[in-house]
Formats: sequence, structure tokens, C-alpha cells
Amino acid sequence: MRKYAPVWALLCLMWCLFFSGSAPGNRKDAYRFHYRGTLSYAEGDIRQANQYFRRAYRILPENFYFAISYGLTQGQQGDLSDALEIIRTARRLVPFDDPEVNRKKSLAEFFKGLAQSYNQQFGAAYRSVSSGLRLLGDDAGAVSVFENTLGYLRVRNQAANGHVKDNMPRHYHVHRRDLQQALVHFERALEFDPGNASARYNYKMLCDTLGYTPRYAVSELSAQAEEEEAYQPTFLDMHTRLSEELALSSFDELLFLVDISGSMVQEKVLCMGETRFNVMKELARRALAIFPEQQHYGLGTIGGTCDSEPDFWKPVGSISREELDTRFRFLIPDGTTPLLSRMLDSPELFSDSSSNSKTIFLVSDGANTCRVGGVDICQFAQELAAQDITVNVLTFLSTTLTNTNAFAEYLCLAESTGGNIIYMDNYQCKLEPLSFDLLASCQLRLPVMEKSTCWGDHIEVLWNIFPEGE
Repeated sequence: MRKYAPVWALLCLMWCLFFSGSAPGNRKDAYRFHYRGTLSYAEGDIRQANQYFRRAYRILPENFYFAISYGLTQGQQGDLSDALEIIRTARRLVPFDDPEVNRKKSLAEFFKGLAQSYNQQFGAAYRSVSSGLRLLGDDAGAVSVFENTLGYLRVRNQAANGHVKDNMPRHYHVHRRDLQQALVHFERALEFDPGNASARYNYKMLCDTLGYTPRYAVSELSAQAEEEEAYQPTFLDMHTRLSEELALSSFDELLFLVDISGSMVQEKVLCMGETRFNVMKELARRALAIFPEQQHYGLGTIGGTCDSEPDFWKPVGSISREELDTRFRFLIPDGTTPLLSRMLDSPELFSDSSSNSKTIFLVSDGANTCRVGGVDICQFAQELAAQDITVNVLTFLSTTLTNTNAFAEYLCLAESTGGNIIYMDNYQCKLEPLSFDLLASCQLRLPVMEKSTCWGDHIEVLWNIFPEGE
């Protein structure tokens, strides 16, 4: 029997994996799959997104964002029962002491509602999204998406009114009062985010349909959105957005861990005509000037070779704001990106105080280039979390497939430690937060609509809607 032991061990492993619902793979693979799925979803390739989300979910089924993303696309492909079970489980497993507990429960209700809407359960979807909105909080952009979705669902909740007549395709009848109530939702969406293009489209459609004079001048809204898109912030105000998005001033100890590799000078921030290296230095210096005086700072550099010592390795509290400013001014580029080895050593730069809040502010434009004994950067992120060290990231990379490896590393570092990621839009000079959810891609637009004459021209309160694909 001893010669069969390896075979039995392998069979037992396969059995456990099968019944646990998990698949082999490391944490970084999971983040890589989820990142690719998010890009596929934004491009409208739901089938491919679902495949990526499934692979991420099977590696880390306990990850809330992986679960709701997979649940959403399962529902979008018609498997509603599985979708709802995945999302309900994710919601139930959110710890009560999770700092994002309300937001996560809100997102679970929102994605449950979307899954229901993709399966024609518009009334249930409206109730789910409404429930999520009550939990959401004061995130104006997210509130705008929720309100736009509620307006869409209010119009679409006409399941009993399916109708076919003469040569007209199958359509639904919607009453004026439903359009009026939907209009209120679209107005609220625009109050919270005037640049919400889908809400603006839906709002204009209903105003035109009902013959209303818009409460908001749609042309002005459009002009405002275009102005916001065209606006190119300078160094004078970009550092403020950076500090606010990453909440850097709220930490007692702030360690700057900055990438000084050669790629930082080889690539430019195109809208500024400056190298990434110069933009990084200037942003860091300007942000430093607005941080609290009582904050303690440290500095580590990522550069050189895999085995070389860092150019700067200053413990938190050993360097003044003025000296740190000088260091930033005279930084010079050097070598490659030994990100992992620098991250592994970075906890030694913090104090031993358990009462101080601590964060690593990582600034980089690439993925790790040096292996360190097979260590997984995502597993190390959990060790940082256990030490109450948060990782916040500024990256100059664009969100494309070619940068999957780098974003997988950033995502697991930030999410595992409770931090955030912000990236530079090289073409528009905008700092954009990188979300872990799909809210930005979940903007629904009303289908084609026309005045109904199905019951005679004298009926003036009904409109026909013609949903695509039904």
C-alpha cells in the first residue's frame, strides 16, 4: 500500500478542493484574474469577465469584491439563483467590525438588484437597490449611480404590460406617473454628480418625452461635464486631491516608499510634458507641505539592483519635513524595481508604538522585478495588515491589460491592509481612484420609448418602451 500513498494523497487533495469550491492558485493570481475581469466588463465582454471573476472567486471565495463581481456576471448570464446565493453569502460574511461594513452591505444589495434586473425582476431589483442606498453613506458618485439605477428600474418595472400589436415588436406600456417618479431619481442622480453621463441621458429623454422644461438645463450640464473632463489640474491643486483620496494626513506615521527606477525617467506624463520622476517629486513635495506638523515621516527608495542597498532608508521620526523636502528635490533615478524586497524590509522603519496609526505611501510605475525566495507579495500584505500598517498607492501606470501584473500587486497590497489606490491619467492630468467594485461600469440607460396609441389616440398617459434583446 505504501507505493500508492502519493496517489491517495493527490486524490484526497483533489477531493478537498472540489468540495471546498476553491481552486489551487496564489492570492496574486486571484487579483490578476479579477483585474482582467474588471477590464473585460468595462468593455462589455460579460462572458469573458465572468470567466475571470470565476477564477478569482475560486481562489479566494472569502474576498467580498471577488464574490459580488462573480455573482453579478452569473446573474447577467441568466443564472439568477446561483448569483443571489453568491452575493448573499458575501454579504453575510462581512465582519461587523469591518470599517467598510455598511458600504459592503450596500454594494451587495446593489449588485443583487442588478442581477435581478438582468432577469426581468425589476420590482425586486428596485427594492434591493433602495435598500442598498439607505446603507450607502455620503459617497456622492456612488449615490448618483444608485439613483440613476432606481430611475431606470422604475421605468422598466412593467412586467405585466407586455404587448404585441400589428407589426410592432414586443413592447411594454409605461404610465406617466412612473415616468414622473423616475424623473425624480434622475434629478437626484444629477444633484450628486452633474457629470453622470447616463443620468443626464435618461433625464433628457424623460424631459423630452413628458414635454417638461428641464429643472436642470441639460446643455449646461453637458457643458459642465465637458469642462470637468477637459480640466487639467496643475501641481498647485493635484496634491490636495491626492491627500484627500488617500487620507494621508490622518496617520501618525507616514513612510514614503518611492520608486526611483529608470522607467520613471524614461516615461512621461504626457499632458504635463514632464517625466514621471519629476512629477512624483513635485507632487510629494507639495503634499508634504500640507501635512500636519505633528506627523512623523520616513523615507525609503525602490531602485538599484536586486541585491543592492537602497539609496535612502530613513526610519519614521528620524527625518524632518524640511530635510525630507530636500531629499525629494535631489533624488536621482537608479536601476530597477525591487519592490518586494523593499516592502519586506519596510516595517523596520516604523516605531514600536502600538497606538500610532501607520501607513506606507507607495509611489511606483511598475511591478516587482526581483524575486525574494518565492515570497508572495499578497501573502506579505496580510502580514502588514496584522501589524496595522496600511498601504496607500499612487501609480503612473494606465489601467490596461499590459499592466495586469503591477495592478494585481497594488490591489492586494491596498485591499489587504485597508488602503486605497490612485492612478495618474497621463492624457488628461487627472488623479483617478481605482475602485474594487464595478460601479463605474454599471450605468444603465433607458431603452427606446414612444407615445402609445395601442388603446386609441385618446389615451394620453401611456408610452411604449422597446427593450433590446427581449
